[in-house]
Amino acid sequence: MDKIDTANWNNYFSNAEVSLLHASERYSETLFSFKEPGLASGKVHAVTTPGMVLTEFCLQANNPFQLLDTEPKESAESVFVLDGDVESHFSYLNNPVCFNSQHHNLQYSPQFAGDHIIHSGNFHALTITYDLPYLNDLLQCNDNGSLQALSKNLNKKENFLAANHSVGWDRRITEVVQSVRHCQFQGPTRYIFLESKMLELFVLQMEHLHSLQTSPGKDEWRKEDREKMHAVREYIEQAYLEPLTLKALTHAFGLNEFKLKKGYKHFFKTTVFEHILQLRMQKAQDLLNEQQMTISEVAQFIGYDNTGSFSYEYKKRFGYSPSHVKRSSSLVSLR
Repeated sequence: MDKIDTANWNNYFSNAEVSLLHASERYSETLFSFKEPGLASGKVHAVTTPGMVLTEFCLQANNPFQLLDTEPKESAESVFVLDGDVESHFSYLNNPVCFNSQHHNLQYSPQFAGDHIIHSGNFHALTITYDLPYLNDLLQCNDNGSLQALSKNLNKKENFLAANHSVGWDRRITEVVQSVRHCQFQGPTRYIFLESKMLELFVLQMEHLHSLQTSPGKDEWRKEDREKMHAVREYIEQAYLEPLTLKALTHAFGLNEFKLKKGYKHFFKTTVFEHILQLRMQKAQDLLNEQQMTISEVAQFIGYDNTGSFSYEYKKRFGYSPSHVKRSSSLVSLR
């Protein structure tokens, strides 16, 4: 398995380029591109704001590989995985933390280091790295239990992991992530927008994780059922453009309809069909941004016979109509 030490990118990639896209007193933006035939290629796109750095990281390889963080440093970071099957090992944890597509977590460590096995061969994620004094100020403004725990660990310089397993995005996190990736604003306004969305993601993430920690009652689900729910979710994320039905899903995964609907809501904080719709609309947004298909063609591609119905749902979800989608200089999709 190929190994890449993130502290020494230049030792692995003969073709690497750094571009400064913007620099002002408050904001900066850089793009780092790298490629090595037979190993991997990718991009690191970063926007720096006062107190935070938003990074979109994409790495594509032919085979599974290992990323190594070999230089320990104090760090606090939110992670939102868009695509990938990742197994992360940290020295302060006995068990690995696994991430799948559309999962998230937050952690702080006074000596952040670890290794990450990318089983899928590809990895695509958004991260928000927090300036520690800035984060500490944020934490003083809220009495959310998760925020209090993070504040306590931050002040004591003790390791903190918001959840001992990665958690699936809920609908609101999904919508904010997509608005970041497909920002419609230009110029200085774009950076103000991205800064506000970074804060919104932080709040939504901590609220989501806190709600899971305070859910009443013990976990009533057997390991077998939990595994089935995650298998259904993974299948939906691959087959969401097909005419899926509850009946077909229950038959394929050995679940009854009641358990499927209840379990999906319990584990993923959404319904089966809301998740399917979310994936289809996300695909529509990606296709529209590519500007290779008409609105009618995109609507038909994701399963709409009526363009008007598609446009209505699109505007309700993203806040603007499909006809207003245009190329933007926002954090780009690197898939």
